[in-house]
Amino acid sequence: MPVNRWWRHDPAERYWLEITNREDIGTNLLAPQVNDRGEKYWSYALVREVRPGDFVLHWDKNHGPGVVGYSHVQGDAFASTITWQSRGTYGRQRSASGPEPAWQAPLGGYRRLKRPLTQERLREIEPSIRALRDHLAEVVEGPLYFPFALSDSRPLRAAQGYLTKLPRALIDELPELLELRQTAISEPHEPEVPDLTSFSSRKPARSTGYGRQRDAKRRQAVERYAMGLVLDHYRSLGYEVEDVGDHSPWDVTVRRDGTESHIEVKGSTTTREAIDLTEGEVRHAEGIATCLIVIDQIELDDDLRCRGGRWRTWTDWSPRREELVATAYRYPLPGGKRTGRPQA
Repeated sequence: MPVNRWWRHDPAERYWLEITNREDIGTNLLAPQVNDRGEKYWSYALVREVRPGDFVLHWDKNHGPGVVGYSHVQGDAFASTITWQSRGTYGRQRSASGPEPAWQAPLGGYRRLKRPLTQERLREIEPSIRALRDHLAEVVEGPLYFPFALSDSRPLRAAQGYLTKLPRALIDELPELLELRQTAISEPHEPEVPDLTSFSSRKPARSTGYGRQRDAKRRQAVERYAMGLVLDHYRSLGYEVEDVGDHSPWDVTVRRDGTESHIEVKGSTTTREAIDLTEGEVRHAEGIATCLIVIDQIELDDDLRCRGGRWRTWTDWSPRREELVATAYRYPLPGGKRTGRPQA
């Protein structure tokens, strides 16, 4: 049974939906290699298709139902075993199986959504979800492995299966998934609340709509403004302050009464639920007590003047490695290069 890998040519298509009643959500993806009839089944086979860096959203049948959180894939899928009780028509006719061949993929960094994406919420926008499915069906040849069952006789519900392909266009449209979007792609540029009414009238975009700020001067203006706010604030509290960002893996050192503290500062014009960190920033915060200050929703005009901003502070901050998601790589160039320009 060949899998229709319609998403492979779009790097932004890196989202999946696990539909489960397991209690250890976010541990791994785990599915038998064949169904109760001994046949290969597309929803189980999809476990082999996830790649490191992909994101898996988790539909919890027991609590909701709906999407309660997300994880990221930490390694390639591999052959494993499973002991399970199928809940389908055939599975209810037999007791729990002994260990049988399975496909498994490791997950990490599980985070619960601040606002679960409930089945009721999805039913509110069912016409838009139908439109997305129909648009995909127009441009994709073969099965979509769509995560939701849509019919004229019943309201939206999760698809009958274990793992499904969640289209990136749906991720883009839901305010509940802002944190996930920002975790997956650096420096988002998007409206605070996406307009779902446009969902049904357009085809899925080919580009992500995201990306680092291309105007370096705008980025620098925002960074300087956020730093200035923090420096001025601590000065007003009677601290001796020093901007050390040019030569240290943190941004600000503050001293008072013989005590020194380190501060990491992040500024943004958007609403931020995720931030970019360097390896140096992570290592420093792991070893030395650090305060993280994020100032987002900064207003920036055409003359690069900033104002406003929302402050959030984490006084004893240390990032957890399992929650970090790679958004860039450093690649050592291999040998065997050809010097000079390429030949025709």
